[in-house]
Amino acid sequence: MAFIKSKPWTSLAIVMTMLLVGVDAYFVFKDDSKVTRSYFIDEFQKAYIGTNSEHVNKETIVAPAETYTITADATSLSAVNVKRGQKVTPNDLLATYKTEEVDDELTKLEAERAAYENELYDLEDALSQIENDYGDTANPKSSINTDQVNDKLSVTLKLELAQQNSPSTAVAILNRHIAETNRQIALMDAQIEQIQSRQGVVSPVDGVISAVKEEAGTVTFEIYSTEKAMLAYLSEDEWQKVMEGQQVDFKVKHLKESLSGIVLEKQMIATTDSIWGNELAKTTALPQPMNYEVVLQQDDTMEDIPFSTTGKASIIVNEASNSYKVDKSWVHATKEGKKVYIIGQDGKIELKDIQVEFNTAQSAIFTDYLDEGTPMLSNKNRNLFSYSFRTMPVEKIQWQHFKELDWRHYIKYIVF
Repeated sequence: MAFIKSKPWTSLAIVMTMLLVGVDAYFVFKDDSKVTRSYFIDEFQKAYIGTNSEHVNKETIVAPAETYTITADATSLSAVNVKRGQKVTPNDLLATYKTEEVDDELTKLEAERAAYENELYDLEDALSQIENDYGDTANPKSSINTDQVNDKLSVTLKLELAQQNSPSTAVAILNRHIAETNRQIALMDAQIEQIQSRQGVVSPVDGVISAVKEEAGTVTFEIYSTEKAMLAYLSEDEWQKVMEGQQVDFKVKHLKESLSGIVLEKQMIATTDSIWGNELAKTTALPQPMNYEVVLQQDDTMEDIPFSTTGKASIIVNEASNSYKVDKSWVHATKEGKKVYIIGQDGKIELKDIQVEFNTAQSAIFTDYLDEGTPMLSNKNRNLFSYSFRTMPVEKIQWQHFKELDWRHYIKYIVF
């Protein structure tokens, strides 16, 4: 008090200076301040160019790439020569026919082969008609007119074709049926040849006997191919992202090395009852209320890995080279497009236009050139061209940094 009375003008000057500094600090640092000022940057991400990707990660199960079913009349057999779990190779004898029944069995197989030949002719005829009728038309206005294709096609196939709007889809369906018919003809040929030479039912492929069943007077041999595939089960949303031909990375139990491969095939019909889906469901929860089976083909063989072995697959559903990654909540959306706040080379805050290629669960992947290491800021309202507290910060501010600053630094940033 004595100091104020003895030096009133000095005291008044000190009070006015403090008041000026306080008012200045208020208008600079309040949330809606319009004053161009220096910002203290406490959170940022650096821009690094590279290849960024989005993955669908799924639990998988090892299954046969193909399953073959061979049937024979039980009354015509004198012996069954294999059991479940037994490995077989082409020409191995699965069952021996009674001598007097060989001719009857050959007649039966030749009749089946002739039926497949007729079916193949009808399919190829239908394919030719669709290609001639529609040519290169990509999107006809109506469904495929099945009255114009071969009338000997099965009712099921004709119905499936009638539901297609795209000729290319109809062609794909017919090609799939043609491939399956050719496979059946090859199977018949192998069986006929082996019956003629060995007088019995023989294996047409390398594989493992998965079942031998006798029912209603028929013996059925089920063979899993030696070649294996990985199966996974997708939700409806995942099904929309996953495409045939996409790259996949695998981890399989009992294998130290990671595997790579592709998405070979995905089903359009939801899985209702699958032996492999049921097996996988014992160890992991499948998507509900429905799921779709997808076949994943690895590049390397898995000779010593048993069926039903589980693993993990990472399917690359989106990928962008020469791109950047930022927290997607930091992207600033405007009528003109997507932007992100950055700190330029001069230390000032800028709003940079970006082209977002795709979003992952956490990040936005974008292109448009940025200098390597450019700091990107969160999506808050900021005054453009203001200086950052630290020009081009190289790391987040730590408590020790505050100890290095005295009151003169803070006065400098408040006033200037």
